[in-house]
Parts: sequence; C-alpha cells; structure tokens
Amino acid sequence: MEGTIISLLPSVITIALIIFTRRIFLSLGTGIVLGAILIEQWNVFASVVTILEIMKGVLQGDSKILIFVLLIGIMTSLIYLSGGILAFSEWAINKVKTKFQAKMVTLLLGFVIFFDDAASCLLRGNVVRPITDNYRISRSKLSYLVHSTSAPIILIIPLSGMAAAVAAIMGGLLSDNGITSYGAFEAFILTIPFNYYAITCLLMAFLVAYFGINLGQMRRDEKRAVEEGVLFDTSRGVVPGQSDNKLPARKDGKVVDLMLPVITLVVATIAIALWIGISNIDGPITGSGILTNMDITTGLVYGSLLACIVSLIKLFFKKTSSKDVTTAMFSGLKTTLPSVLILFLALITAEIIGELGVGTYLATLFSDSTTISWFSVIFFVLAAIMSFSTGSTFGTLILMLPIGAEIIAIIDPTFVIPVFGAVLAGCIFGEHSSPLSDTSILSSIGSGVHAIDHIMSQLPYALICGVVSIFGYMILGFTNSVIIGLLSTILLLVLVVFILKSKFSSSNTFEMDASN
Repeated sequence: MEGTIISLLPSVITIALIIFTRRIFLSLGTGIVLGAILIEQWNVFASVVTILEIMKGVLQGDSKILIFVLLIGIMTSLIYLSGGILAFSEWAINKVKTKFQAKMVTLLLGFVIFFDDAASCLLRGNVVRPITDNYRISRSKLSYLVHSTSAPIILIIPLSGMAAAVAAIMGGLLSDNGITSYGAFEAFILTIPFNYYAITCLLMAFLVAYFGINLGQMRRDEKRAVEEGVLFDTSRGVVPGQSDNKLPARKDGKVVDLMLPVITLVVATIAIALWIGISNIDGPITGSGILTNMDITTGLVYGSLLACIVSLIKLFFKKTSSKDVTTAMFSGLKTTLPSVLILFLALITAEIIGELGVGTYLATLFSDSTTISWFSVIFFVLAAIMSFSTGSTFGTLILMLPIGAEIIAIIDPTFVIPVFGAVLAGCIFGEHSSPLSDTSILSSIGSGVHAIDHIMSQLPYALICGVVSIFGYMILGFTNSVIIGLLSTILLLVLVVFILKSKFSSSNTFEMDASN
C-alpha cells in the first residue's frame, strides 16, 4: 500500500476530520493510527510498535522545537507577571493611532524576526496581541497577518536558517546533475523572483490590512470583534496556549521588561546559531559556509532559555515573590502544553505520511514527458499538494527539489532555477494552507485563536495567491521571462484585490478606526 493511491487515505481522512469535526486531537490521532495500520498491513501489534518508534524518533529529532514552544510560554508568562506586556501595550497604544497602524506593526515585525518561521509565528502574536485587541481586530485576522509574514519572508531573505539549508541542498543537486552554471548560494538568490507565492502572499497581506478585505469566516470574525468586542469563537472553549487571565501582573512594569527578554532571545539565537555555523566549518570560513552550517533551532532553545533567565533576574531585582514567579512559570507550561501536544501529534502524522510514500506516489503522477513550458506549473501544484498533505515545507522540498533537478537536467538545464523557485513557492502555499502545519498551529497559539479558526479564515486568501501564482507560472513557461511572469502575477493579484475591495472591504461596513 506504500507509494500508492491508498497511501493518501490518512492525509485525506485527517484533514477531512479536522475540517468537519474541528477536533484536532481526535483527527490527528485517527490519521496516525490509520497510517500505522496501513504501513504494517493491518498488523495491529506491529502498528503499535511503529507508532511508538516514530514517537521516539520525533522526540529525538524534533524535541528542540517542542522545548522552544514551552520556553516561549514560560517567557511570556514571566513577562506578563513583570508588567512588561501591559507597559508595552500602553506605550504602543499611545503611539499607534489607527487600526491600520496596529496591523502594520504586526506585518513589519515579520521582517525583524526573519531568522525562523516558528519564532516569528509564536513570538509576534504574543507581543502584538494586546495592541490588536485594543482596536478590536479579531484573533483570526491577527493570526492571518502573522502567518502570512513568517514562512514567505523566511524563504526570500537569504540570512535565515531555512534559506541556508535550502541553498546547501540546491548546491548538492546542481553538482550531482552536472549543472555548473550556479553556486549554491547564488542559485538560492536567483530563485527569489521565481517564488511567486511568497511574493504575492506578502503583498496580499499588506493589501488586506490596508483595504480591510474580509472573506468568508474572516468577515464573520471581524464583524463579531467590532460589534460585540468578542475577538475569537468562545463557543470552542479556552484557546490552547492563551495566557491565564488570573495571573497577576506588576503595576510598575516598563517597556524594557518586555523588550530586554525579546532582544535577548533574538540576539542570543542569532549569535549561537552563527557560532555553531563557524564551529562546524572545516576549511576556510566564508559567509555561505557559516549560513549552511548554522543551527537555528538550537539557537532558539538557548536563546529562549536565556530570555527566561533575563526575565527571572528582572523579577528578582523587583523583589517579586517566589510564589508569583512559580505560579507564572507553571501557568506558562500549563497553557502551552496542549499546543505542544498538538504540534507533537502533527509531527508524528508527518512522519507516518512520509513512511507511506505519499510524496513518491504524487511525484509519479507527473512522470510522463511534458512540455517544458508547463514544468513550473506542474512542480508548483505537486509541491503544494504534498506540502498540504504532510504539513511540512522542508520535508516536501527535500523530495521535490531532487526530482525537479533530475528531470530538468535531462530536458533543459537552463530551466532549473524557475523549477526550484516553483517548488519553494508550492511548499509554502501547501504548508500555509494545511491544518497539519506546525506554523499554522504556532500562529494560532501566538495569536490566541483556535487552530481550526485560523486555518478556515486564512484559506481563501491563500487560495487566491495560489491561483494567481499558477497563472504567473503559465506566463513564465510560455514567455521564458521572469519579469513578465512576475509582473503578470502581481498585476492579476492587484486586479483581484480591487474587485474584492468593492464587495468585501469592511471599511464600507463595520470596521472602526478607533480603539474600543
């Protein structure tokens, strides 16, 4: 059953259950069990063993990101206890005068926290949420703005850890397939203008923020937030990872109580990642060599740990009671733990899907000889389907980039960069739309909204960007011009936005520009 159409069942059933039941634990658990049973050909005992082995592998391989999420929860609670979040909120509210400015703060911070998409999703939501809450911006809108300026930015800024890893993979593939026209880092830089989805996704986020375009569930959520002051769907219960409202906060908090831990996190993460990158170089130390050998995840763990220590030191000098500190730390753990469990199950699901050979099967669907002009479209769609099904950008590109390189090297090596760009774009589109994606989950955690509400409200915008990207790749294929393809994509997006603006702009209906 591996590498056949049957291998799609766990992905399809998991996603369908998430959409229709909106019960994340049940849906992911069902997909995991079904996937293991298919892997072991209905041997129940062997399936249990497989699940346990995969759990062990996830804990060994991905424990750092789980620890990072827990530490961010603790750090956030400590900052809340110090009064730093309240102080920053009051300061920002005095500086931010309009609803649009509140949204712009959210978007622009994405270009500041560019080194890791997980950190960007989780940290920005927690920092900006008091500001957007003040202007009655729904948590769904906040999570959309956060998510749309995380992964897309990571893969168009060459200094991120993901960019370095992708460049290293590209360099190896080019060498293996006898393509010597580009170096690894050069190849990555050249893919940026071909990454149509990342570019349109960023542009769409700014246009949505400016014009107040609310589609589908986002429209309902925004209307409820403005008219009733209810920022998320309370009928679903407490949002996993949301701060405990009973946690005390000091009245003497200052903006520095927030900024110092955050700056510590950012600086320490980058410094540690760079130090690891330098330490892992055997030969001459070069910029590309450092980026290739960096370990952002390890940097995040130590950076967040140092940020927690800084917060504790600040609280110590303020003579905060040990009882309040302990309460804050346990509150951070308690409120973040459900989200960590969801993330853990999503990672297990991705491993199960990989074991089933979903990617290999999907790749065979387009193995027949095809006109070169359609290759960017095909690889974009295929990467998007795989990334959506697995929830993994990196896992998908690891499989799709080699397939693209091998095929293009035989047919037309000059088209390898456009195909690489299309694969990266498709990976982001699929992961951006998938309920199995870790960044989808982390965006909802940081923004204080249920994961399913985030996915359902974001999906229309992602689909629009995906469709216009396909159009752009079609133009690219027939003109062989990156400029014409990119401009066509952007112009179509702008046209769609202005059509939607006339019907769905909330500035003409219920959106307010004043705080509550």
